[in-house]
Amino acid sequence: MSSLLPESELRADFARRRTRQWLIVIPVFVAILAMRAAGDSKNPTFYGMPTSVVIAIGFAMVIGAIVFSLWNWRCPSCSKYLGRGINPSFCAKCGFKLKG
Repeated sequence: MSSLLPESELRADFARRRTRQWLIVIPVFVAILAMRAAGDSKNPTFYGMPTSVVIAIGFAMVIGAIVFSLWNWRCPSCSKYLGRGINPSFCAKCGFKLKG
């Protein structure tokens, strides 16, 4: 299923999707670090919050990021998932050239 948009707009859409993928890495990285620190802590609290709450919030953020990636990381031309790579040159499903 090809899009009716010009290739330049589809490539711009891919660039926005890639930027969002990079931006989601930051809070997930922080969540993983917080979960690790809370889990290694000898105290029952981590910055005033119970460690179990910190770990649960971090886990929810990681799951949320996965769901977001499954929604966001799609070819702008055929809407198929782009796979695990962060910087593909083309869509493996339809062959659309993602970079100009």
